[in-house]
Amino acid sequence: MKQITQADCADVIVVAITPRNPDRTIDHDGIRGNVRHLIEHGVNVIMPECGTGLVYDATLAEYEAVVATFIEAAGDAAFVVPGIGPGFGRSLEMGAIARSLNASGVMIMPIVGPGSPAGVLDGLGHVVETVDLPTVLYQRRADIMPADVVVSLCRMDGVVGLKYSVNDLDLFAEINDRAGEAAAMVCGMAEDPCVDYLKAGAVGFSSGMANFVPRLSLELLRFFKAGEVSEAECIRNEMVPFEDFRGENGARYSASALHAAMNVSGLAGGPVIPFAEDVAEEDLPRVEGMLGRLREVEEGLFAST
Repeated sequence: MKQITQADCADVIVVAITPRNPDRTIDHDGIRGNVRHLIEHGVNVIMPECGTGLVYDATLAEYEAVVATFIEAAGDAAFVVPGIGPGFGRSLEMGAIARSLNASGVMIMPIVGPGSPAGVLDGLGHVVETVDLPTVLYQRRADIMPADVVVSLCRMDGVVGLKYSVNDLDLFAEINDRAGEAAAMVCGMAEDPCVDYLKAGAVGFSSGMANFVPRLSLELLRFFKAGEVSEAECIRNEMVPFEDFRGENGARYSASALHAAMNVSGLAGGPVIPFAEDVAEEDLPRVEGMLGRLREVEEGLFAST
């Protein structure tokens, strides 16, 4: 499989769900169908086994099986960049699996345990060098990943991008000014704030909604890059209600809302695994209503093609 470069990260990066059968086993045929759907609609970068894929609760055996199926399904038509981690040891173990499967690269998941800036600089640097695949960093904690640490890591030869997920535009601007030439700066908070971060220098953004409406996310980025910012804003505004739904009640539906939308779309979703929870029956009509509106927007954009 081809390896991802810094230039390739200037795109919509689809953070893929892990579809499951009713008994919660992996739906491998569903993975293949979902990947085919993404590629047919223009997606170039797919990230399985990340937060949206519920990597935190996957066994290593399941991780290997899922990543292998994504890679097999994508072939050379898209980059497959799985998440690794969280944690130092798990990152090394998963990184070795990803390398053995010839993945396009890896993304190191956010640190959730104890850490310090010096420890993170040492640890993430070691993971990048040991895994020896093009690496996307993931910044969610400015306390242990301040600007100096992130800039130093972005300048490593093995690092191709930074998924930035801190609600601080000033910090993003500082990192971009100092390391934007060394690594692709990607907004890691999906469609809601993406236009603001694109204006501040981000070259792309990650998306969960692109699992089921990839053309909307891709068109948003295309409009922005073409200088048609108001059109990009219009698409973003249509997508925000679903993102808000994912964030309600402590983000309890962050992953499962995507699974529900996949089911409604005729794609493979199925249940989530603990410790996440499925969308409650009484909330499913809201998912259907929002998806219906998104389809109307998509049809309006592409009616002439």
